[in-house]
Amino acid sequence: MANFSIQYSAHCTPIEELEATDSSNKARLVHSSIDKSVGGSGEFSCATTATNIKYKEAPTTANAVALNHASLIGTFAGCDFLMIKIKSAASTGTPDVDVKLSNASISYLSGVGDVILLRPKGSNLSAITVQSTSGTTLANIEVLAGKDA
Repeated sequence: MANFSIQYSAHCTPIEELEATDSSNKARLVHSSIDKSVGGSGEFSCATTATNIKYKEAPTTANAVALNHASLIGTFAGCDFLMIKIKSAASTGTPDVDVKLSNASISYLSGVGDVILLRPKGSNLSAITVQSTSGTTLANIEVLAGKDA
């Protein structure tokens, strides 16, 4: 019997940039008023069912598309873990993704590599949508969803 899980981590460092008097050099360092990075990691258990983890690569559109749509994750009741990442641009501008929960924006991703990690305890993916702000900012996204037993 196999056990399935998702290992995840997040790390953020607030940065301060200082410019030399002659403006020829700049130094980037940890923000002097905060003086620390914030990070964490964990492992999300998806029990012994392989279908408790879903992955999809897909392009966004300029219209909202629910994550339970067949072009994205599809039917997946009770989502407990969700990661969305901009993998690449799907059009000419800087790719972006507006992530909404029940029509309220909860995260705005901009640029290749931008990512959001959510723990939406038992959420229905029909309530979570993604869309780009225009036809020139379309993004190719990766979506990873998981649920516990």
